[in-house]
Amino acid sequence: MKRNLHGWYLIVVRVIAVAFTLFQLYTAGFGFLPDMQQRAVHVAFAVFLTFALLSFKKQRQAETKIPVYDLILMALIFIPCIHVMLKYEWYALHFGESTTADYILGIVLIILILEAGRRSTGWVFPGLVFFMLIYALFGSYFPGEFHHPGLKLIFIVRNLFQSWNGIWGFITGVSATIIAIFIIFGTFIKVTNAGETFIELANSVAGRMKGGPALVAVIASGLFGTISGSAAANVATTGNFTIPLMKRLGYRSEFAGGVEATASSGGQLAPPIMGIGAFIMAELLGISYLKVIIAALIPAYLFYLAVFTAVRFEALRLDLPPIPRDQIVPFRHIFTWAKIAPLFIPIVLLFLALIGGFSITFSGFLAIVSLLILSVFLDLSPRNIKTRIRKIASGFEEAAISLLPIVSLCVCANIVIALVNQTGLGMKLTGFILSTAEEFLPLSLILSAAIALILGMGLPTAGAYMLTVTIVGPALIKLGILPLAAHLFVFYFAVLSAITPPVCIAVFTAAGIADAPWLGVAKVALRLGMVAYFVPFVFIFNRALIMVGTVGQILLAVTTASIGAVAMGAATMGYLTRKLTVFTRILLLFAAFILIIPGIKTDLVGLGLIIMALFYPRVSKKIDMLSGFKARQQKKENYMPTADK
Repeated sequence: MKRNLHGWYLIVVRVIAVAFTLFQLYTAGFGFLPDMQQRAVHVAFAVFLTFALLSFKKQRQAETKIPVYDLILMALIFIPCIHVMLKYEWYALHFGESTTADYILGIVLIILILEAGRRSTGWVFPGLVFFMLIYALFGSYFPGEFHHPGLKLIFIVRNLFQSWNGIWGFITGVSATIIAIFIIFGTFIKVTNAGETFIELANSVAGRMKGGPALVAVIASGLFGTISGSAAANVATTGNFTIPLMKRLGYRSEFAGGVEATASSGGQLAPPIMGIGAFIMAELLGISYLKVIIAALIPAYLFYLAVFTAVRFEALRLDLPPIPRDQIVPFRHIFTWAKIAPLFIPIVLLFLALIGGFSITFSGFLAIVSLLILSVFLDLSPRNIKTRIRKIASGFEEAAISLLPIVSLCVCANIVIALVNQTGLGMKLTGFILSTAEEFLPLSLILSAAIALILGMGLPTAGAYMLTVTIVGPALIKLGILPLAAHLFVFYFAVLSAITPPVCIAVFTAAGIADAPWLGVAKVALRLGMVAYFVPFVFIFNRALIMVGTVGQILLAVTTASIGAVAMGAATMGYLTRKLTVFTRILLLFAAFILIIPGIKTDLVGLGLIIMALFYPRVSKKIDMLSGFKARQQKKENYMPTADK
């Protein structure tokens, strides 16, 4: 439970939180510290704030003071982190050597990180770390394929604490640079007027249509979701506006929550930022950021086309009204310099800087600085400037707090990956997937998708993706799958874990706002997001959907897949030009799956099924009429002889 601090406790925590955000901004703009030092400072700030703000256990009432034991832990976190900052060069030159102090401080830091992870994210991920530690120590007791000789504790601690492969590894590095700067960017988008402009713009675009509230949720959540790296945060931000509006205008609570959960999660699939995923993927693959977003364009378009049409068909089926005109801000009031500039100029500047060859983090820094300057000074009235400065000040604190669970998860993920590699478990999993693929490649993909969904439960997308792709990515690439396609495949299922039961954090958040049973919300989210579960399998086998192929191949794949996405929306909602029968919905669902698979034969079969679905009601009606006419004639013929008698 989050503490409700008062007095000097609150002042100290606010100062540290602002210092954390300023540290991330300063190093992004003016140069990072050496790797291990940058990561040590990043972890120290995050763990310190976790112990300051989050209670050891749930309380009936939020604590207003920090207990003595947490004050001790807050002070304790700085000792191993400062030790690493001072000795990082020695560690690089003396790998494999450790002192008693290194050994003790390493154990202390591992324990502190696990406890910080438990408080900020729950038991699941720290529990996985604990299991991996047990597996590493006592591998000789495990049977069969999972047997290994076992590692000594001193060896485990040395590798986790003193090397770049453990606590201070690549994922912590991504958290301390790329993730931090874009979480800060997303937070400032939310706390400034730029966040409100997202909602107003979506309202004006879609609000006048039938089903406008749900369409607004899709657009606004998608726009905000591409910047934010957390599906739950997206739901909490846009859902507090869109869900009550949908309910007020006639949507069921479960449907309203499902739309918001799906659209907010899907925003991370959408270029240009993909919830930070595009930048991380480019770093991991060592390719251009532009290649990543180009590859992600068509799958993201298909996802939102399916969701958009499903929402629209549901509105037509229920004959729901649009948003009242008096609640829609006219375009002329939105497209003013004061509103549009803070929203679009930072994003444009971000991409211009990237295209110009600047680093991802420096480009993000420029975008944040421009957003802050524009937010404060576009409206020069003293009252507005004071209000905006107050909002920005709160944004520095909120950005640091938003980072806490992500830092804990990334560090825990690094520990898991290090132990997976040290014990040889990674090779065993890769071998298992490869041996499965010898018989049936789709089964290997299903196993990889299942691993991504399980490891992604309750995690921010970036952490889930980096952990999963490290474990299953090598196996997929060894199977001959294009590395970019393999990474996108894993990324999709890391995103979809937010709406996939049993641990579906976006669904839980939306259900809370909608005051609806989470299982009902999850069912709607799964129906709306169905195409996203299917498309990754398709682009593995046909690269046209990730822009690899001739122009003709790509255009044909997009056209037929678009028809399939619309058919899927109609099938899941039970409406096309009229309410659909169960048989017609099944036809359309089969047609959708077949059309999304590129190929002339599949396209012809899919189109044939759609034509059958469109004409089936008319043919069925004529058959019924003809059957009725024949029955009447037969009755008449049977009656006539009796009359003669």
